[in-house]
Amino acid sequence: MISTNQAGNLQVAVDSKPGSRFWPIKANLRAKITLGVVIPLTVILGIFTFLEASRHRETELHNLSILASQSGKVIESSLRNAMLESNFSEMQKILDAIGDAEEFRIVYLLDSEGKVIFAPHGVGVGDRLNNNHPACQACHKLPPQERPSSVVVTDDNQRVFRSMYPIKNAPECTTCHDPKEPIIGLLLTDIPFTKVESALFSDLRENLLWWVGTILVTVVVVNFAMSNIVVSRLQRLATAIVGFDEDHLSLRLPPDDPDEIGQLSEAFNNMSRRIEKEVAENRSLSDHLYQQSQQRGKLLKHLITAQEDERKRVARELHDDLGQALGALALQTEAVEKLIGSDTERAIDQLNVTRDLIKDTTDSMYELILALRPSILDDLGLISALQSQAERSLEGSEIDFELNTDGLTDRLEPELETTLYRIYQEALNNVRRHSGAKKVSINISMSDGYLESEIRDDGYGFDMSQTDSNADEHYGWGLLGIKERVSQWGGELEIITEPGKGTLIRLRFPIAEVNDG
Repeated sequence: MISTNQAGNLQVAVDSKPGSRFWPIKANLRAKITLGVVIPLTVILGIFTFLEASRHRETELHNLSILASQSGKVIESSLRNAMLESNFSEMQKILDAIGDAEEFRIVYLLDSEGKVIFAPHGVGVGDRLNNNHPACQACHKLPPQERPSSVVVTDDNQRVFRSMYPIKNAPECTTCHDPKEPIIGLLLTDIPFTKVESALFSDLRENLLWWVGTILVTVVVVNFAMSNIVVSRLQRLATAIVGFDEDHLSLRLPPDDPDEIGQLSEAFNNMSRRIEKEVAENRSLSDHLYQQSQQRGKLLKHLITAQEDERKRVARELHDDLGQALGALALQTEAVEKLIGSDTERAIDQLNVTRDLIKDTTDSMYELILALRPSILDDLGLISALQSQAERSLEGSEIDFELNTDGLTDRLEPELETTLYRIYQEALNNVRRHSGAKKVSINISMSDGYLESEIRDDGYGFDMSQTDSNADEHYGWGLLGIKERVSQWGGELEIITEPGKGTLIRLRFPIAEVNDG
């Protein structure tokens, strides 16, 4: 819908597609661009965040495994001297001190059968660990050679990092242990995973905050950039396209950057210029056709009037000339009849008068026939008829006539000969009546299946722009009749004239030769 505001500026409201009220994104380019940026960015950042969190978790577990291994070595080293001296009270003190630290949840010293023989403050001493416990299955479900030295397990609803450090048999231990036993005990430690998970969650939350912040900033920047670089330019283009109609054919877009949108703008400007030109040409053609229709109506009326006038003239000439001549002949015949027996000499004189009267009547009839349709055109062809017409039309004037033919030796189609004869007849009549010329020439030639002709006079000339609007004056009706005859035959007509510079009429007709005989 097109409207104008109070300032007179063009406003365009584009109706969205059916259903767009229920899915506004379909009708919003900014939303589509935003989604086109946010969705890939979200997926990419999500994948990278997941990979980074997984990598960070693996790193923390690896570091924790190293820490547990080192802690096991330290504890084993601390206990080894006391174990060699069988100083069990010292061993208990060491384990009590370790158990008081928050870094360890459990520190058990197990014998080779899995029985707890030492623990901080004696808690759990004497218990035998069940290898079938779900917390133990992470390791014991695997073959011995594939069991890890540390693993994350859930024990008593608490996630812990469990490390198993074997105490190997050494020569100094054989006093108490069987030398054949490679492992004389196991140091088991559980390190709470809560602090590690808190740190990982904190890092993940921080990454997510950065992730959300990056997306928001990106959305703002992209919307701002797209609004200025793409959307606003496309809106101008859409407004121009919707607002372009018959009342706004001169609508143009300002020069734009030479990118794809700029190319669209330039294509729209070229299209609007072309349409404006075509509309102007169509209007001009419509006006020309209307003018031609009006002229043809006037010409038809003029031809009907001229036909009636010609009939009146022929009737008057037949009545006045031929009727009177025939009446005179009748009287002369009666006079001869009366005198032939009594006065032969006077009868002969009356016969001579009758003969002269018959001759004059015959000449009058011949002139009347020539005016209607010259028989010479049918008998001898265009050239002879044209020469005869020029002699009769220009008789009594001081106009010199010249006829030149080049290659026109055979007869033409009868209809074309009649058309050309009437055109030349009208042109010669105009020259005699209106041109004030001293000389008129007609040139006719044949070339490549076309008959080409020129009618040139050195008379007053005239203003061509006045003939269309004043077809009833001077050259108007004659030229209009010539145009109609040329148009009906499918020929070409060119009239070159200016006031004071004479007139040149050029004709060009497609022809088919007809041999005489």
